[in-house]
Amino acid sequence: MNDDHDPHGPLDDGPYPALKAFLLGRGIPRHKQTAEVAGLLGLAKTSVFRKFKGESSFSQPELKVIADHFATDVDTLIGVSGGPAERSGSAGAPEPARLHLPGLPASGQLQVGPLLAPDDLCDLVAVRQADGWAVYPGDADATRGLPRHSIASLRISSAPRQRVALLEDDSNAAAVVAMALEGEGMVVHTYHAAADLVGSLDRRPCQAYVIDWLLGGGTAEGAIRQIRARQPNVPIAITTGALHTGAETEGSLIPFAEAFSVGIFEKPFRQAVLASYLRRGMAPAPR
Repeated sequence: MNDDHDPHGPLDDGPYPALKAFLLGRGIPRHKQTAEVAGLLGLAKTSVFRKFKGESSFSQPELKVIADHFATDVDTLIGVSGGPAERSGSAGAPEPARLHLPGLPASGQLQVGPLLAPDDLCDLVAVRQADGWAVYPGDADATRGLPRHSIASLRISSAPRQRVALLEDDSNAAAVVAMALEGEGMVVHTYHAAADLVGSLDRRPCQAYVIDWLLGGGTAEGAIRQIRARQPNVPIAITTGALHTGAETEGSLIPFAEAFSVGIFEKPFRQAVLASYLRRGMAPAPR
């Protein structure tokens, strides 16, 4: 059956004028609406046409599927004025949202407002994405063609970023790790000598430590002992290629790591896994 032609003729007003008007507002012409809804619900076009004609009805679960697809509510589709948020005079409960707003933190708490018409203008808009809500400037290209919501309220807080000390005597390796951790929102202080790191512990301790095990002709054992003496619970990650090259053995390194509650990341390691390990153990940054 051709989507551009319905053999039953054009749709009349029938029992679902609000649904038809909504679909039209989303850029779906009347002669395409039967096929669009049939595709969403996994039904035959003739079955959906009968529902539009009033010979049968859309069930609540079917309406919910349509509403979820277009990021709206069932009340809007059946023409109950304003939807639940507008009828109650207030927005829904705050939800987490990722913010795509230059100069502001990456996340906040959002109370979503009503669905916007395609030609409505707002300074900020909320868009439902696969992993939750996202907030964009109202004219952002990323929202074009998507269902956009107004914003009832947006709460943003900005705490100090967590600081990570990185001890690595290879400048190139240090730059790679630092870039990855900074991309995860952390502040990285890089040291190339164990003495420099140890000297900083009393001045400004960090919330996590990433330490290359082999440094010059020795190991970072002394630095780790110093850190652990001052910060018993701080996450420490050892990075090493020593096990692979045979410069260190599991029989010596692993008992030390277990005794001092240190994670071992053998090079090459996935930066995201290292960041996750640090984040799980880090306390909030002191203000």
